[in-house]
Amino acid sequence: MDTITENTYQNVKSTYLQQIIVPARKPSKQYLLCPIGLVGAGKTTVVKPLAEKLSLVRISGDEIRRLFKGSGYGYEKVYDLAFELIRQFLSEGYSVCIDSDCAGKIEQIEKEVLSKSLLLIWIHINPPESFIINKLSNLTPNWLGTAEEMVTNYYERKPLHEDIALDYTVVFDTSLSDIQEQIESSVSVIEKKVGM
Repeated sequence: MDTITENTYQNVKSTYLQQIIVPARKPSKQYLLCPIGLVGAGKTTVVKPLAEKLSLVRISGDEIRRLFKGSGYGYEKVYDLAFELIRQFLSEGYSVCIDSDCAGKIEQIEKEVLSKSLLLIWIHINPPESFIINKLSNLTPNWLGTAEEMVTNYYERKPLHEDIALDYTVVFDTSLSDIQEQIESSVSVIEKKVGM
């Protein structure tokens, strides 16, 4: 695919900014919430309601990817745009959550947070592998690809997760029927860690 032009990049940015839900209130203490979770683990299942309950600006890697793909381009600028928007909303005083697997960006995220003296909240979306493979294997083809491609993507990204040693504030198992209760109880855990 061709290199993304500045015009296309700005158009995708503008379109995505129109989709972002900006909370009515800014937090008393700013922080960045980052999930670690493989393809199909259920990151959006957890992060989307958490963003609403905690008044966070949610930056979605998949939604940005979809816009780039719709413009006829690949994914090489997804993280550039995501981090640009994260910096923008943090500079405006909001707390932000990333709706994307942060496993490959831990060092970059830690530098961003350190440079702004912000609290960093790591959460782990960690259902059993059998649950993820079953889920991915039964997906109908969509803009992300076929079920087979999604399973391949899972196994390609799996090594990124093998040596991660983070202090997770909450660990979620999206295979369990009580996932909504897990999300509800995590809100107070995260608020307590933040000191709100």
